[in-house]
Amino acid sequence: MINNTEKMSDKNKQIHDLIEHNDVLENYFRNTIIPQLFIDGELRLQKFTPPAMKQFSLSSSDIGKPINEIKDNFRFPSIADNIQQVINSNEILEKEVQTADRRWYQMNIIPYVKIRDNKTDGVIITFVEITGRIKDLKEQERLIADHEILLDTISHDIKNPLTNLVMAIDLLKRVSPND
Repeated sequence: MINNTEKMSDKNKQIHDLIEHNDVLENYFRNTIIPQLFIDGELRLQKFTPPAMKQFSLSSSDIGKPINEIKDNFRFPSIADNIQQVINSNEILEKEVQTADRRWYQMNIIPYVKIRDNKTDGVIITFVEITGRIKDLKEQERLIADHEILLDTISHDIKNPLTNLVMAIDLLKRVSPND
């Protein structure tokens, strides 16, 4: 038979373990460089990383607020609809979104599934800055367009003299050798 001292010791160990696990998660959220939001199944903000504070102007008083009430600087008004879509479908959603200051992010909305009942009960949203990649792609598109224009110009400039040369050769073929 287990006595009260053993029960209390077991409870203290469980509490100690929970505190340690919580510290690990807090440390992870504090030290990650990627903006992340944890939104629960009721579309309320539960947690966020420090980089997310900058993008969403978040403070600790925003914990528990519905996502629609959080003022963000993303040009992305349908975020709540996309979160609900991920919760309903249990599928990851990826989108490129732009901030008001013209920076681009790869936004991933990932279902948060509770292991014990295998039910989606929220999402984790990550934002990876891709502004440099977008600028590079636009520069590549511009270079390709410039090259196409150059090739069209060269083709046009060569086409007329070649056409004249072919016509001259045809005329020369028709002329008799005595002429």
